[in-house]
Amino acid sequence: MFPSNHFKFSNHLAPNPKYQRGISLAMLLFIIVILGLLAATLVSLNSLSTQANAHQVISTRAFLAAKSGADYMAMRVFPQSGASSCGNTTLNFTTNGLNGCSASITCTAIPVGSNNYYQILSNGVCNAGQTFQASRTIEMRLKPIR
Repeated sequence: MFPSNHFKFSNHLAPNPKYQRGISLAMLLFIIVILGLLAATLVSLNSLSTQANAHQVISTRAFLAAKSGADYMAMRVFPQSGASSCGNTTLNFTTNGLNGCSASITCTAIPVGSNNYYQILSNGVCNAGQTFQASRTIEMRLKPIR
């Protein structure tokens, strides 16, 4: 009824297992290399993110040191009681948050008519034991209220 050679499977169409032995090793090696590159990239990104965060913290601390120095001099120029003073000074902070920071403050009195106007320049510097440091400068101008 059916010819026997018509439905016979040919050996050249079926995959031979002896020719496929190394493909698993090659795929495994490829996957290990790709995962290794991915892991190295993630470690590098994490390191850069940590370093950027440290830069931001030190920069914010330098800004706050400069702001504290400017506010300190503003309180000396217009005190609640007593004589005012305007000059140059340096503050070295030892409190938590600003430990290791300093502020160099310059105050200049500018006479305009019968009034004195004041220009305060405060430079805050922080390094706090880090390998890098940050510096921020604030300029403040004050006039008396009459």
